[in-house]
Amino acid sequence: MRKNKGKSFLIISLLVCILIFWIKPVTVKASSISNYDQEQVDLQAKSAIAIDLKSGQVLYAKNADKKLPVASMSKLITIYLTLDAINNKKLSWNQKVKPTKQIVKISNNSEYSGVPLKLNHAYTIKQLYEATLIQSANGPAMLLGQAISGSQQSFVKKMRNQLASWNIGGAVQLVTASGLPNYTLGQERFRNKSKDAENTLSASDMAIIISHLLKKYPQVLNTTKVAKSSFVDGKTITPMQNWNWMLKGLSQYDPNYPVDGLKTGTTDAAGACFASTIKKNGRRLVTVVMGAQHTSGNDPSRFIQTKKLLKYIFDNYSSKKIKQGFSFASARRVKVINGKEKSASVYVKESTVVWLPKKQQLSDLKVKFSKNKIHAPQISGKTVGKFYLINKPVLNSNKDFAIKATVHQDIKQANLLVRIWNRLFNQQQNSSEKENYSIATPQKRKNFQPYQDPKDLVKAGTWDKKSENKEHPNLTKVKGLWIRVSLKGNRTYIMSDKKPIYTMLSTGGSYHKNKSNTPTGTYYIQHERGNNFYNYKLNEGAEYYVSWKDHGIYLFHSVPTKPDGTVSEKEAKKLGKSPGSHGCIRLSIPDSKWLATTVPVGTKVVIKNN
Repeated sequence: MRKNKGKSFLIISLLVCILIFWIKPVTVKASSISNYDQEQVDLQAKSAIAIDLKSGQVLYAKNADKKLPVASMSKLITIYLTLDAINNKKLSWNQKVKPTKQIVKISNNSEYSGVPLKLNHAYTIKQLYEATLIQSANGPAMLLGQAISGSQQSFVKKMRNQLASWNIGGAVQLVTASGLPNYTLGQERFRNKSKDAENTLSASDMAIIISHLLKKYPQVLNTTKVAKSSFVDGKTITPMQNWNWMLKGLSQYDPNYPVDGLKTGTTDAAGACFASTIKKNGRRLVTVVMGAQHTSGNDPSRFIQTKKLLKYIFDNYSSKKIKQGFSFASARRVKVINGKEKSASVYVKESTVVWLPKKQQLSDLKVKFSKNKIHAPQISGKTVGKFYLINKPVLNSNKDFAIKATVHQDIKQANLLVRIWNRLFNQQQNSSEKENYSIATPQKRKNFQPYQDPKDLVKAGTWDKKSENKEHPNLTKVKGLWIRVSLKGNRTYIMSDKKPIYTMLSTGGSYHKNKSNTPTGTYYIQHERGNNFYNYKLNEGAEYYVSWKDHGIYLFHSVPTKPDGTVSEKEAKKLGKSPGSHGCIRLSIPDSKWLATTVPVGTKVVIKNN
């Protein structure tokens, strides 16, 4: 009798596992912050971004990852390091320092600074701090750097290290504490940089810098909101007026947009830049506008564009509170391994605020849970995973807006016999899957290519010609268009329904333990595309690219190029022969140019090993 009961229990348990509806496994897809809703605002600027300070949620982005000169906005890094030095008692507000001849020279150049410093005069750190923020004075900013690190070069290196600690990298360039060109450092300029080199960051980089500054040192707003002040140097009194004209009392003030900071920046290379911050519905927003028009010192374009961006946010978004204990309809339950219950309800652990389009309700949110299963035991109130709000990107993250999840009741373990059976069942299942895979795996096949090569296909390794000796098809007129990639076959096919109409030599990701760097599955052509790029981390670039996954991470692009722009022929010879990329799909230069410039957004891309 006991044996029969045991068999019945196992059968019933198995049926329950099959019949209960589980949350499906999910791979969370990152949202791009390079461009987000950029078509919603006709912003006359090279790049821009708008974020919620506390959550990092991105509300708007235009070319936000593009590295551009930032001019005096980079003084915010100098200010952060100054406040850090004071906080760590390496400096004090009343401490006095004297400028060098080069700093005096810069500070007395009317083109560079409105606050002149004098040789052999001593100035307090507080004086220099206020002049840097209110008047955007370059000499005082340089003198702060000298006080912290002893020299301009040493301080700039400290600035670089600080950015690296915040994961700000890529084509970032820092050469001065003030934002002026490299040559203004005089004998201390960086010899490995051109004399005209300037600080170069992206709008998203600036948003990260501002986030760290305002979260750690919110008192900086007490100074950034000052419209007018004076710099006192003995009997000399220099009036200071904030370059942020959106402050109350200045020419671009608008009561609808009561900005209380943050920083402007202007050079010929940078154009007009402006980072602002403002409170709305109890939340602090940050905007960055870069490369706006700057026809003269009286041009208000950067403020006009900032108002335009703020108006878009105020008109179209509302902040909504997701309360503790809230349950998302699309992600209510998760599978439990070795638990007395086979599934559990998951809830929002802590109340949070999210910005949503005004017409969107919380019930409309598309949500994915971070795990396809949790293991018993679990304690009520503890974090068991995260909810991801789809297409709600977050600054400095490769994931969407995340909310911690918990369970309301303790999840207890099943008895020992059930746990042992579950382990045996899973082992048998995994063994079966491995056996099936070994039978079907492409390695057992002699030919990995799903379609026969056309007669006019060029020789493998040919990277400077079209793959077929015929005209590229007009992709806008192809019926049932999609793209098929064979990683081990080293081919990419333009498909019309079930028929390949053009075959390209290609190179996919290198294989490690029989797994390619290139993800397999079904994807779709995305908006991101261009004529060339260069990855400083990999020391490698390419011509002509178009994204098919993670908005600029996984691309179709040409064979790789070296730092000088020439083709890496060693890598190019792999084309059509063997894998070797970091995850993208390499094509010949003519094929990549044609695909990047003509393939429609939304075209399906299917990537398989064979």
